[in-house]
Amino acid sequence: MTTHRYAEWDAAYVLGALSSADRRDYEDHLAGCAPCRDAVAELAGMPGLLGAVSAVEVLAIDTPEPDDIGPAHLAAVPSTGAVPEPGVPQSVQQGLKQSLRQGSPRFWERGRRWLAVAAALVALGGAGLGGYALSESQQPTRSVVSGPTRLAFSPVSSSTMTAVVDVAPVGDRTSIKVECQYSAYGQDPSSWADYSVWAVGRDGKAGLVTTWRARPDRVMRPSGTAAIPVSQLAAIEIRSVGSGQTVMRAAVG
Repeated sequence: MTTHRYAEWDAAYVLGALSSADRRDYEDHLAGCAPCRDAVAELAGMPGLLGAVSAVEVLAIDTPEPDDIGPAHLAAVPSTGAVPEPGVPQSVQQGLKQSLRQGSPRFWERGRRWLAVAAALVALGGAGLGGYALSESQQPTRSVVSGPTRLAFSPVSSSTMTAVVDVAPVGDRTSIKVECQYSAYGQDPSSWADYSVWAVGRDGKAGLVTTWRARPDRVMRPSGTAAIPVSQLAAIEIRSVGSGQTVMRAAVG
């Protein structure tokens, strides 16, 4: 079992709930800790999932006790139908069902920490999850970016990348700073991949912000400036340079 001081930081990191100093400290730790990278990767899709949950639902979620978590519990999750967890709201049952079937037995333990952090943020004033603001309604409300804001990327296609982006207005332009981690086996250059950051406007037009080469097991911080104001941004996308396919997306407004 992992017992170091960073063992339970994964959920807070992906939610963007760590302080700037703690975030950088944790990212430095991630570069040399495979178990923690795996933990972050397993939770990478959760911001978008929890973005569809109201504040009332988050506070009402009741997950299994640690002693109840294990392979037998995961095996009980059917391939179709509802997740056998009466405390999980209907709005996220299908997503949780798929995550449970694909995740390891430790996924439930990480999920409980995630929900605890989410509930704490809601109790403190309805903090946003994955680019969405938790509200009393069932419908997610997109955050309106008017100042420096951190947003979590949600996966669009299969990838071992996890990422967040800091968006800030700079006159009639937008500063975009991405922090990401790309996991791959070994340090063979053939496993490196080239990615690009695109700013997508409300009119559907996309502009290239920057490109970089993602090196395995390293924290990368590509950044640049979009030629449109924050008010006109709809999303930030990470795309594969080779295929042009969108890998991750963060909704801006």
